[in-house]
Amino acid sequence: MKRSVDALLQLNLKRFRVPQKVMSKYSALDVMKQSLELMFEFSPSEKNYREAMRTIQVYSEGDEEMAQTLRASFRFITNAVYNAYAGQRRVETLVPDILFLQGVAFDSTDFQQAFRFVGVRPPEIPTTVKQTIFLDEGFEPYKSLLEGKIVQGANRGREEYWAKRIETSLSGEKGKALMLVGSEHLRSGIIHRLVPRDTGRITRLLRRRGIEVEVVEVVADVNEVFGK
Repeated sequence: MKRSVDALLQLNLKRFRVPQKVMSKYSALDVMKQSLELMFEFSPSEKNYREAMRTIQVYSEGDEEMAQTLRASFRFITNAVYNAYAGQRRVETLVPDILFLQGVAFDSTDFQQAFRFVGVRPPEIPTTVKQTIFLDEGFEPYKSLLEGKIVQGANRGREEYWAKRIETSLSGEKGKALMLVGSEHLRSGIIHRLVPRDTGRITRLLRRRGIEVEVVEVVADVNEVFGK
C-alpha cells in the first residue's frame, strides 16, 4: 500500500497532466481519491468500478502510459482496501484471542498515513485481540523481497515457516486463533497436490501438526469480480 502511494507521489513530480480547473491542477492522488470514492460509495459494485476506471481515463487526457500507471495503482489499492476491511469484519465477528497476519510488523503511523493519503479511513485491529503475530517476522527471503533484493523464490519455504510459528505460538495456548493470509495460500484440490508449488499448502501443513483448521472466508479480488 505504502509503495503504491509513493509511486503516485512520484508521478506528481514527473509529468502528470490533467485538465485545469480554477487555475489549479489535479494531482495523481486527487484522481486516485476521486476514483476510490466512486468505488466505495455505499458499497462496491460493477457500476462503481467502471465509473472509477472511466474517471482515470478521462483525467489522463489520452496519455495511455499515464492511464496504465493509474489503473495499476487503483487495482492494487482498491483490492487492498477491500481485503483489509473484510479482514477487520471477520476479526470483529469471530473475536479471536490470537491473530496471525501475513507479512511483518509495520509502522502504524506509516500504515495509517498511506490510507489517509488516498482518502480512506485506515482499518484497525479490534482491541479484543490479545496477541497479534506477524507470520513473516524472521523469514529472510521475505525481508529480501521487501528490500527489493529478490523477486523469485520469496515464497519457497514460507508456508513451512508459518506453520512452525503457528505451532509454537499455539503450544499450550487455549482459545481461538484467526489467520489472515492471501487467498493464494489457501488453494486446494487434486491438481495443486500433484504439482509442486510454493503456496497453497498452509492448511495441510497445519493439519499435519494436529492443528484444526477451518477456512471461514475466501475474499475474492474485487478486480476479478467487478472488472469484467
